[in-house]
Amino acid sequence: MNRHWLAIGFVVLLAGCGGGSPAETGKPAAEVTLPATETKEVTTKVMDYSGIQMLIESYRGKVVVVDIWSTQCPPCIKELPGLVALDKAYSDEDVKCITVSLDYGGIAGETPDQYQAADGPLMKILTGLGVTCDNIIAADDSEAMLKKLDLLAPPAVLVYGRDGKLAKRFDNEGEGVTEETAFTYEDIKPLVAELVKEKS
Repeated sequence: MNRHWLAIGFVVLLAGCGGGSPAETGKPAAEVTLPATETKEVTTKVMDYSGIQMLIESYRGKVVVVDIWSTQCPPCIKELPGLVALDKAYSDEDVKCITVSLDYGGIAGETPDQYQAADGPLMKILTGLGVTCDNIIAADDSEAMLKKLDLLAPPAVLVYGRDGKLAKRFDNEGEGVTEETAFTYEDIKPLVAELVKEKS
């Protein structure tokens, strides 16, 4: 008899813990369960210029946004949150975001792999900002990369259409560029939205 009442009490207790059953709350069982947590992690890969071009090409059919940056470039770091917001605003089916760090300088005794250290400035910035897209550390030294990109200095953002072709390059080169007139992700977002609408 005591066991019978204990069993009933246990059932009543369980029913009260969740604020009612799915039928009582009017929600399907799937909505009552806890939401899945974010599983993306901040990771990096070392790639040379050719490898980076192959990565961009592998995403043909999607809009690709490539952010060229360096930890030694305050304007670059200032704009990175804009990339994070853009990456979160679109699904992987529509837009792929890539960062390319030009931190490796090719100094004797230095390797690009060293910049993957968790306690290094590069990883601290990426982790702190939650940059979970494809983060690339250029294996070519920064001077060689700038020549291949035909760029004087970062920051720069390259936006590719679904056809794999460069739609536009945003940079702060040219005469008369000031802090007030430098590009931001507010300039980039409308172009990305337009390109996403286009069929591959």
